[in-house]
Amino acid sequence: MEAIFILILIAAGVYVVYELFDEEKDENVISRLLQYSPANLGDESDKKEKEEDSAEFVKQAVNSIAQRIINNSKNVLAHKQLLVEAGLPADDDSHLNYISKKLIYAGFGGIAGLFLAITSDSDILMKATMLAMFPMVGFRLPDMNIKRLAKKRAEAVTYALPDIIDLLTVCVEAGLGLDSAISRVATEQEHAAPVLAQEFKRVGKDILAGVPRADAFRSLSKRVSSPELRSFMGLLIQSDKLGTSIGQSLKVYSDAMRTKRRQKAEEMAAKASIKMTIPLVLFILPATFIVILTPAALSIIKVFANGL
Repeated sequence: MEAIFILILIAAGVYVVYELFDEEKDENVISRLLQYSPANLGDESDKKEKEEDSAEFVKQAVNSIAQRIINNSKNVLAHKQLLVEAGLPADDDSHLNYISKKLIYAGFGGIAGLFLAITSDSDILMKATMLAMFPMVGFRLPDMNIKRLAKKRAEAVTYALPDIIDLLTVCVEAGLGLDSAISRVATEQEHAAPVLAQEFKRVGKDILAGVPRADAFRSLSKRVSSPELRSFMGLLIQSDKLGTSIGQSLKVYSDAMRTKRRQKAEEMAAKASIKMTIPLVLFILPATFIVILTPAALSIIKVFANGL
């Protein structure tokens, strides 16, 4: 409550200062004339240039700090790999913008920690913890978001992979080559499995551009953090290298993937009863006991009251 009260006081003070120093008290016609006058247009352009210069200065300062962090970091490849797995560009400029975003989040976290440290009545140790933890949390927040996106993308690919393999098997057994089958599957599954269809389209374009098929498959396995997809790409590379029947390999692997997905669904169903225990004990059982025992307790209280 004290923090909210302080925020309201600060906002009211800013508004009062703005009203006191605001000199534009002209009438409607005069203000419009001043708005469209050449002098005013020049002033507005100067203001915009100053704002743009200040924003550019802040951006360059943040980018310079981010560049120093990148130059001294040993995890540049890991960060870029994480961006790739999340479906984002991973060139040098995108990585620089990503580190700059982390610095901005850390700055906001530091401001929030400083505000809480000033307004709270905690001891010095707690205030120092706030000042240290909030910037760290802000700096790590984009990483958590990127990991969440990468995990969600990998789960979508893993869920759609058995159906994609079935369709790919049908196309190969119908007489299409593997490259043509991949392009056809990507076109057919564009709406049902957009992530995997997009990746298959990229594989087809890489092969048409002259990239060896094995290298295109390896690049696909690096762009998605799905163990099942990486295993499938390994199967295709091995079949292509040894010259074995791709259709038969796809059929066997599709059956294995379906069995694995069914077992995972059964595992999640078995865990559901255990996960329901906590809300059952904390919320449902107390409410049930209250509904059942309250009338009996009231009757007992009434009997004892009349007896006394």
